[in-house]
Amino acid sequence: MAEPVDLSLPAAHADAGTVQALQDVIDRIGQVAGVGGWQLNLADGVLTWTAQTCRIHDQPIDHVPTLEEAISYYSPEVRAVLEAAILRGIEHGEGWDLELPLQTAAGRAIWVRAQGTVEQQRGKASRLIGTLQDITERRRDIDALIASERRFRSLFTYSLGLICTHDVHGVLLSVNPAACQSLGFAMTELVDRPLADLMPVADAQQVPAYLARILSRGSDEGRLRFLAADGSVRVWQYRNVVDVSDGETVILGHAQDITDQVLQEQRLRESAVRDALTGCYNRRYLAETMALGGFGERWACVAIDLDGFKVINDTHGHAQGDDVLVRMAAFFREHIRDQDQLLRLGGDEFLIMQPQATAEDALACVERLAAAHNAPCAFTAGVAEHRVGRTMEATLAEADADLYRLRRHRRR
Repeated sequence: MAEPVDLSLPAAHADAGTVQALQDVIDRIGQVAGVGGWQLNLADGVLTWTAQTCRIHDQPIDHVPTLEEAISYYSPEVRAVLEAAILRGIEHGEGWDLELPLQTAAGRAIWVRAQGTVEQQRGKASRLIGTLQDITERRRDIDALIASERRFRSLFTYSLGLICTHDVHGVLLSVNPAACQSLGFAMTELVDRPLADLMPVADAQQVPAYLARILSRGSDEGRLRFLAADGSVRVWQYRNVVDVSDGETVILGHAQDITDQVLQEQRLRESAVRDALTGCYNRRYLAETMALGGFGERWACVAIDLDGFKVINDTHGHAQGDDVLVRMAAFFREHIRDQDQLLRLGGDEFLIMQPQATAEDALACVERLAAAHNAPCAFTAGVAEHRVGRTMEATLAEADADLYRLRRHRRR
């Protein structure tokens, strides 16, 4: 903080050259520091400016101002603030430190820091002295920062994108209204909560890995799943970056809620791998599963053909045949294990895939189906157990061979 400058110069023991030298020193210091000085003698109302104060006002350095002129550089409302500060100083001995807008003699609009203090004699104010500094550039920087903050706040508040910040431990620091709306929570319900608290258990376990990645790389992107207030799962496509300011590390997050897109993708994929008539998985699903490594090393399967299905189609028409297929699919689902998967390979061919099962499990499945006695149509089933080293096709072919052996045996 610039201290008020006493402009009085020692005269009792100094000649004119010394006084001028001291005045030059004061002028150079003021010019280098960008700080001017002033004093007002209350007895005669004489106001004195240093050369730097004259420069700030766009006046010649030897300009001699009047008090009325000095006040006139300020607008009426600002002038009232300055006059009130001066009056308090005279009456109560209080100093002042103000930042004020000022218009110079050349018409430039600037900001100045005006400081003042009061000197007293015999308990009465006798002189005001102070400093004046052009702070226009600093004020411009502050105003720019304020404007930037205001723009960011507007973007944060009104953006359709999901914006949030969290600390290095994954605790939410701020959340914008769009993010609150996506999850159905009030802002107060989200701030100060760990990300993991808002995720399904499996996703929450991945938060430490996410934090490690983003802190080491400085940014990270991908998908995160959150639990909304209504219990539904929302999927966010995010791109987050690390921000370090004043020694504090914060993660800035920006995301989009792509839940509807993900659900549509799932529906499209489901329609591609499911039979449109029965809802069973189809051959494409089987091929994709095989490409991803199949059903593991241990599994069994049941191959099923409907008996006399061609007669149903020929006698009652394809609509009746379709109805039988739909009801047969429902029948099979009713009697297989939760982990088993039902496929329709085409026509009247069905397949039950049994993960972590043996041939005995497959035979038990066939026995349950046979014992149900409520099948819409008769059927024949063959079983096979997958063995390490065999291909999936070979195991399925073995189940088909077992089915055909049973069918031939019945015809004898």
